[in-house]
Parts: sequence; structure tokens; C-alpha cells
Amino acid sequence: MNTFSKVHTINKKKISEIAEVLSGVYLLAAPYREIYYLQIKDLLSESPEKTASKVTLSAKNERYLLAKGDLLFAGKGTTYLCKVFDLDIPAIASTTLYIIRLASKDILPNYLCWYLNQPSVMAVMKAQQVGTSTPLIHKQVVEDFEVPVPDIDTQRQIVELAKLQTREKELYLAIAEKRQLITNQLIMNKLNK
Repeated sequence: MNTFSKVHTINKKKISEIAEVLSGVYLLAAPYREIYYLQIKDLLSESPEKTASKVTLSAKNERYLLAKGDLLFAGKGTTYLCKVFDLDIPAIASTTLYIIRLASKDILPNYLCWYLNQPSVMAVMKAQQVGTSTPLIHKQVVEDFEVPVPDIDTQRQIVELAKLQTREKELYLAIAEKRQLITNQLIMNKLNK
């Protein structure tokens, strides 16, 4: 009798099979508008609602209004990253971003985002970029990209592990900073005797 646990086959699915991929829209920013206009720089910010421009949303652009759980994938430029939109603000994505709107309950937004942010995945995406001054990953490349889709429990475990890794990194950085402050203070105390 085999005592090893059962090996589960993990299906791969194209992003287009599990989500709708929308290109961000071009709108002119102006002060005192009601909709936040997210760009790559805003995704890198700790407070996108403070850095984002604002625009007016027209009826033809309503389908681009972001919903919680939408993924924002940077497809233009040299910073390829993915973020899950989870803000409580009305927002729309600029043309530098693709909106990946999940249409399947078989995949968690945070899992897909984690997967797309993996260095090996970014390298594959980057290898398919075109252009030199402003590199671009075509929408079709994103739609055709295959993603392993394990069961929901496995996806949850991966997301939780990723959160713990991020927290561990934050703690290590905080410890290193405190250690440096203490060491510098000890040196200063010695010098000032």
C-alpha cells in the first residue's frame, strides 16, 4: 500500500478562460473631479488615493470603473507588477494598466496576483514585450498566458504564506533598522566620553 499522499493534477488555464482583460482608458485629468485615475506610480504608492489624478467618468467608460477584486496589471513601461484593487474609492485605470476582471469562482484574485508577480512569470512576460522607448506587453499576450489553477484551499494557503513572507521581510527590515540605531548610539556614546 502506498503511504504517500495523493498527487493532484493542477489544471492550467489561459487568463482569457478565467477573466476578462480590459485595457485602461485615456482620460484627461483635472482637479476637483470625482474619479481617481490610477497609473503605475499610484500602484507603487502606499496611498494611491493621495497620488492619483482625478477624472470625470462618462457613460461610455462606466464598464472600466474598478471593482474590489479586479487586478491591475502594468503592461506598459519597465515596471511589470500586479496589484489587487481593494480600495474604497471610485477609480479607473489609465492606459498603462490592464484590468483583469475575474469571471470564474475557481481562482482567487490574490492568488492570481501573487502568481503574476513571481519573478519567473515576469521574465516570461518581459520576454514578450515589444518596443524600446516604452516597452509594451500586448493584451493578447496577457489573455493567452497560462496560469496553474490549484484547488481553492491550496490557493488560500499560498496567499496566506505570501502574506507571512511579506510580514517576515518587514520585521527583518525593522530589526535591522533598530540594530543600526542602537549600534550608532553606542558608538556616539563612546565618542562623546
